[in-house]
Amino acid sequence: MLFCYNLRMEKDLLSEVIEVEKEIQKCLELEKVASREWLEQTKKEFEDEFAGNAKTVEGSLQQVIDDAQKAAEVNASAIVAQATRRAGLVQALNTETLSKIVQKHISALLPG
Repeated sequence: MLFCYNLRMEKDLLSEVIEVEKEIQKCLELEKVASREWLEQTKKEFEDEFAGNAKTVEGSLQQVIDDAQKAAEVNASAIVAQATRRAGLVQALNTETLSKIVQKHISALLPG
């Protein structure tokens, strides 16, 4: 009788251990699911933040390009205006004056 009692007690203990093990397994599975969900959410948040930062950088780059283009246009316009004024001055000179200026520069270039 004592043997049967011990056997039944061991069987009950084994059943309890198995039940606890099943509960632990369920908890582990729930934690795995929660961890995967957290990881996916965190990944999505970082991707969204990265995409937002990329758009900000692209916008800034486009602004820099636009500003550089406008500055280049203003600079080119000033150069063209100055060249036009100088061309007008040269056109206003008579042939004799132009000839003297050219001869002066040529004599400076020639040896002796």
